[in-house]
Amino acid sequence: MAGFFADDGKGALRRAIEAFEAGTAAELVIAVRPASDRYAHVPALVGGLAAALTLAFLLYGEPEFGLHWFLVDPLLVGLAAGWLVRHSHALARGLTPRAWRDEAVLRAAKAGFLDHGITETRARTGVFLYLSLTERAAVVLADVGVRREVPRAPWDQAVAGLQAAVAAGARATELAPHLQALGALCADALPRGEDDVNELPDEVLA
Repeated sequence: MAGFFADDGKGALRRAIEAFEAGTAAELVIAVRPASDRYAHVPALVGGLAAALTLAFLLYGEPEFGLHWFLVDPLLVGLAAGWLVRHSHALARGLTPRAWRDEAVLRAAKAGFLDHGITETRARTGVFLYLSLTERAAVVLADVGVRREVPRAPWDQAVAGLQAAVAAGARATELAPHLQALGALCADALPRGEDDVNELPDEVLA
């Protein structure tokens, strides 16, 4: 999380939210999470491999080892290896099929869309950006008022640009242009009225 938010990244995202909402009745909420799943299989796989390699060394290495080492060492090495990699973003991506990761991210994004009240604005104009760092994934979910008014093709193109940037490892400070593109589309279709009220929080949820 610290790397993603480097150079006042959280402040940059907040300013991007304010800029987004300055010209449109749509409301943007951004949530950033370290991961969308525990990926418990990753430390299990790495720990199991480390234990197997340790056992092989005890069996075939030099010098000869006492029998008690065969019980203790593989277990300890396996546990230590699993513990060390439990938060490894790279291993979670590399050892988890893409479909599993995409499913976990989308499930978490949908839950956040509901949990953070995106559907509770008066005109149903909430937009939810969910960022999951382990998977390097972004999901943009728009409420019915936005989906009804904003043209689909340019919206999908702007979202794809944002997702490509996140997939490439972009930091928070580098996402403003992509949010600006989404905001411009919303401003054209849903211009901000004089009686506009800020109904959703502008703080980044992290």
